[in-house]
Amino acid sequence: MVYKVLGDYSKLIEEQKTDSSYFIGIDIGGTNTRVVYATENGDYYTIKEFLCSSITVLLEELTKIQDECLGKFIDPEFCCIDLAGPHLSKNKYKLTNYIETDNFLFTEKLPSKLCPPNKFAVLNDLESGAYGIIPFMKTPGGLDSIFSTIVEHTGILRQPENCVYPVLAAGTGLGVGLITKFGDQYKVIPSEFGHISICSDTHDCEQELFKNLQNIIKEKEISRTNYSLEYEDIVSGRGVQALYNIMKHKDEPERNNAEIANQAALNPKNADCSCVKTMKIHYQYLIRCAREISVGTFGASVFLIGDNIVRNNAMVCSIKPALANEFLDHPKLEWLSTIPVFGQKVIINLNLIGCIFYASSQFSKKN
Repeated sequence: MVYKVLGDYSKLIEEQKTDSSYFIGIDIGGTNTRVVYATENGDYYTIKEFLCSSITVLLEELTKIQDECLGKFIDPEFCCIDLAGPHLSKNKYKLTNYIETDNFLFTEKLPSKLCPPNKFAVLNDLESGAYGIIPFMKTPGGLDSIFSTIVEHTGILRQPENCVYPVLAAGTGLGVGLITKFGDQYKVIPSEFGHISICSDTHDCEQELFKNLQNIIKEKEISRTNYSLEYEDIVSGRGVQALYNIMKHKDEPERNNAEIANQAALNPKNADCSCVKTMKIHYQYLIRCAREISVGTFGASVFLIGDNIVRNNAMVCSIKPALANEFLDHPKLEWLSTIPVFGQKVIINLNLIGCIFYASSQFSKKN
């Protein structure tokens, strides 16, 4: 297994010397934050996991960890943090899943032993998730342990020395990044491909769907002036809600996203079910976005990551033929036929693994 979990804090102080080299990984979610101590080979101990949705509490808890848990240890070789939100300036980040009144992080306020100046980095959550794939790429059989094939390649599989792997994660929004490979060196390039305009076909049913979605956007996003659809308008949490409201019958109840997905999973082959229709469209456009990015970057393989793709596995498996048709429906069929699409199949914290990988790789560069 890539990067084994060695235990909790009690195991850490029992098994590790205070002068051993180590890395810190901090995975900041919307409700939970996880802080880990990683050894030089990437195996890690969980120092602490705590509930948090504000910067004030985050800084208080990180300072406690620094003072109470790592006081006797030497400074980490590198610290890597991942979070959801934009990088606004050199030292300022907005955490979009924190409470609005307390969601700006200024990095100079981070505790300096836990996050040593000039020896820490902040990644967005898609970026860290993509970095989390790389250790599995570098391990024989690693990818097979966490991914299954959603779209088979029908042409000759390309395994070039230098290439690009698109990575997509559908959650609150649509995160897209690119893993670049140059020989044995890997790097992740975050992107905003989730906001590119949807490549539309000319089917009447799609035009009607787009019109209905645009009407919802006009009603809910009053500050928006351009109503051309972007992929995130469909492939996102708000997109699932909008699709369900369009698809559901008048007497059907309101449902949250989890309820929609669960209802679809109960009978994914029921083509008349509003929830099934909703999730089918959701994944159709996720695959279409993957297709367009694959053509533009001449990708070698595509990876769909995140807990949602794992939990909705029954739905995804039931529409694999339709997803394959969607992916290959393009003038550059010869290119696309060489590109497999993989979906995450097990719940695993790729964000945390990505933080550890990034921290260790930055340390390796300097030595």
